[in-house]
Amino acid sequence: MENRRDFLGALAAIPLVQGLLDPREARAAAAQPQGPASDAEMFARLRGDLLFPREVTYCNTGTLGAIPREVMDAMVNGLRNTEASLPDWPYFQADGEPLTGYQPLMAARERAAKFLGASADEIAITQNATMGMNALGNGIDWQAGDEVLTTDQEHGGAVSIFRLMAKRRGIVVKELPLATAVGGGPEGITAMFRAAATPRTRAIMVSHITSQFGILMPVVDLIALARERGALSLIDGAQAVGQIRVNVRELGCDAYVASPHKWLLAPKGTGLLYIRRPLQEKFWTTLASYQWDNKEQGSFRFMQYGTGSTALIDGLMTALALGERHGMDRVERWDLALTKRLRDGLAKIKGAVLSSPSDPRLASAITTFRVEGTTARDLQNALWARKIRVRAQGDDKGVRLSAHIYVSPADIDRVLEVVSALAVRRA
Repeated sequence: MENRRDFLGALAAIPLVQGLLDPREARAAAAQPQGPASDAEMFARLRGDLLFPREVTYCNTGTLGAIPREVMDAMVNGLRNTEASLPDWPYFQADGEPLTGYQPLMAARERAAKFLGASADEIAITQNATMGMNALGNGIDWQAGDEVLTTDQEHGGAVSIFRLMAKRRGIVVKELPLATAVGGGPEGITAMFRAAATPRTRAIMVSHITSQFGILMPVVDLIALARERGALSLIDGAQAVGQIRVNVRELGCDAYVASPHKWLLAPKGTGLLYIRRPLQEKFWTTLASYQWDNKEQGSFRFMQYGTGSTALIDGLMTALALGERHGMDRVERWDLALTKRLRDGLAKIKGAVLSSPSDPRLASAITTFRVEGTTARDLQNALWARKIRVRAQGDDKGVRLSAHIYVSPADIDRVLEVVSALAVRRA
């Protein structure tokens, strides 16, 4: 109870995030008129359902999300039920088998499709965003000289397949220097892509939110640019799904990959791949089993990965239900308020340097920062001494802090206390 009172008491001092990201704020406010205290109560209950000690503040969701007890129970119960009933299944058909990779998993795909604003035949269950992006990059009939526009800040799991295709198929991968464009805001980033596009541009591949600095990319404009140029739009949503509201139809993208094990708090080893139905014919199946050429069932042919655990699907379904119950507008509002609190506090500390772009239009729940005269590892260790887990990103960048729904305003204040003390010692 004491931790919960601290959580709620600290929230009383939290400012509303007016002026941070107007369109998102307006949507969140309209959809959730309840007020911040109800958010605090809901997320305090979630924090109590995490399995690690209450005194730990977990700010590394950008790597791995923390699974709530509800999701863990679904996985454990699913595994127990599978093993208990293993001989009962007659194995006459794939549907309902105690394994994945062969059956359509329609209930899970329908739930994921609803969450992402798609239809079930546009969703494939994968293991992570890397697997999804590899299905896309491997599945295109590339010709030598075809161009892919991307940035130099993409995750290796997303961009590496295109580097492989450059070596194997002779395509050209233009990794545009994102740091030179962010000063111009979303418009500057879009202008950089527009200037780089040529008649040979075959695809634009970008993160919805970048991994290292948490840059909210202007994906709607970049998707529109790809459509204008007759190119494919391939979006890496590993850091977006579960952090912000994602509706693939509203975005208009051709394909979208996700790692629910991060911000959606789903089991490790679960992923989602969306391919717009009319575009699926453009992609070959590259991981093949019995249904590799089954085009009648949509994205089913892209999830032919063989034997897998149905317990992971049970956990994924529970995580999706939890995300629906929380409401992504509320999640986004909470995370952005924490981010604003952190960044406003860092701005007041002499020697604290924000590595993420300062433009609030590019802000997400990921903030990377450093302290002058302090290595990234020393900053990470100083925070861990107060049981705050972040991730070092290199001495020139500092540490990456992910402020998600199980983090409280009081936790952010403790981060700022550590940074302030460290900055004073280094001055």
